[in-house]
Amino acid sequence: MEASKLSEYYGVAAERCHKTITELYEACHEENGDPITDSERLKKVVEVTTVILLHELDLCVEAVKEYNNE
Repeated sequence: MEASKLSEYYGVAAERCHKTITELYEACHEENGDPITDSERLKKVVEVTTVILLHELDLCVEAVKEYNNE
């Protein structure tokens, strides 16, 4: 793998993380724009977001491992 491809993987992961954080902000609000005040409901939203972010960040780690193995 070339360094430019590694950089591309980083960019894809970062873009997906950015999108996920934007979706987190939106998910923290009711349809009418009021913030969610139910702590259990918000906890679930945060847990889902955390799983998605960890998956994307793992992409970076796996990509650099692949890069270093070639």
